[in-house]
Amino acid sequence: MKKIIPILKGISYIFGLLSLLSVSNSYAQQFDQQYLKWKAEQQAHDARLKIPRVSTREHYLAKPALNPASSATKISLNQANAEQLQELSGVGQKKAEAIIAYRQKNGKFKNIEELQQVKGIGPALFSKNKDRLGL
Repeated sequence: MKKIIPILKGISYIFGLLSLLSVSNSYAQQFDQQYLKWKAEQQAHDARLKIPRVSTREHYLAKPALNPASSATKISLNQANAEQLQELSGVGQKKAEAIIAYRQKNGKFKNIEELQQVKGIGPALFSKNKDRLGL
């Protein structure tokens, strides 16, 4: 009987270890299932956060017009005063005065492309404003 008791203790230790391993394995499987469920919920939540709101995005990207009424009307090169000419993009006090001086010296503009003959007004400035120019 003395020989059987250590063998029984050894067998009980082995069964105890096996039961611990099986319990820990079931906990690991349960944890994996909970983790996968949480991960799917988190990805769904993240996907909702990544959708850009069109109205907010357009609000920040839109460039407001300084004077909406003036952007729709054409400016007559032959009749505009200095204030009206300054409504053009890139035209300040000095360029407006140069346009008026050119008009007084050479007569009325024959076409809007002639504006490029004025000192300080090149092709880039002309192309920015050509849609708003008239005679």
